[in-house]
Amino acid sequence: METYSSVSVYNLANYTEYLRTTAGWKNSFAYDKLIQTLIQQITDPSEAIVLGGTWRIPVMEKLLSQTFIRDLKLDGTYNEASFAREYESEWSGDAENAFFSAEVFDKHRVLLQPEVKRNERVNSKVYYILGVDVGRKGCSTEICVFKVAPQVDGAAIKSLVNLYSYDEEHFETQAIKIKNLFFQYGARAIAIDGNGLGIGLIDYMVKSQQNTDPNSDYDILPPFGVTNDAEGFYKQYRTPEMMQAHTQDAMYIIKANAPVNSEAYTYVQTQLSSGKIKFLIDEQTAKVKLLSTKVGQQMSPDQRAERMRPFTYTTILREQMLNLVEEHEGYNIILKQSSHGIKKDKFSAFLYGLYYIKQEENRRTQRRGRDLSKLMLFN
Repeated sequence: METYSSVSVYNLANYTEYLRTTAGWKNSFAYDKLIQTLIQQITDPSEAIVLGGTWRIPVMEKLLSQTFIRDLKLDGTYNEASFAREYESEWSGDAENAFFSAEVFDKHRVLLQPEVKRNERVNSKVYYILGVDVGRKGCSTEICVFKVAPQVDGAAIKSLVNLYSYDEEHFETQAIKIKNLFFQYGARAIAIDGNGLGIGLIDYMVKSQQNTDPNSDYDILPPFGVTNDAEGFYKQYRTPEMMQAHTQDAMYIIKANAPVNSEAYTYVQTQLSSGKIKFLIDEQTAKVKLLSTKVGQQMSPDQRAERMRPFTYTTILREQMLNLVEEHEGYNIILKQSSHGIKKDKFSAFLYGLYYIKQEENRRTQRRGRDLSKLMLFN
């Protein structure tokens, strides 16, 4: 038998029925066949057996280098769930009692290309939002970029057009990168985590910085203000420079708690189910499309990996969402990780961005309600 980091299925009574597969998705024929054969092994062990293996066996037998595994984990596009499938024989899919559905998510993976800056050809009513989950010392800061297209009736169409990840960088460095993204997309606001580590990043966001991006129009990045500063704490940092750059309301701070989270979870679930959120296509499909072009064929592996990054990050977001299981504390919805090996930082950034968009839609509805109340009808 050759050594693979995969699951192997053998039928001992009939060697012509020999199945070998790398672990994939639970909602697939391969997984159903695996479960069927596993049950058969229990009910009739003389007829069938299921064998599985991980990367540790080929490394032990000198068929695979330990360095190869280490380099995979250090790669910028490392995906824990994908690694678990390919090298740990762990099947992915909806966790039991999962709050989100793989089928619903995949149905709306329709965006063919990410956006790296504001699309100037879009309707003037379209706006961009950045959702930011703050990380430091072992945790990355995650950013989701939404393009929001308001509709005449009903909720806006929210397209997740790009995702960014900054690893363990100083808060001032992060502030510079986030501010540049804000101007790059001409964003309306940054929905940012204001609990814990988030306060440290916000402290740099409300100050100006020397810009390190040579492609930016700003040599000095202006300070960013806070739009929902109910306590007035950040008003002391307002400057004429901020007003001139129109960044006085650039940040919307989200201090998540159980009621806020429950409201946000319900909104995301509703918007997903109604098809109001659009995602990038999966990275395998995107890679095939890229390699079918001369430009893609001429790219270096590094250039190709960078082009695939937003698609890969979208898949990681998907896996983080499918790993969340629902519990209740009174009227509040609590989402917990089924597997703690899968993070939820990209989902948090996704959630913050959508929560801000929800507040914008509520304000729009209220404004329209006030306008209608002024109408006088005669017959």
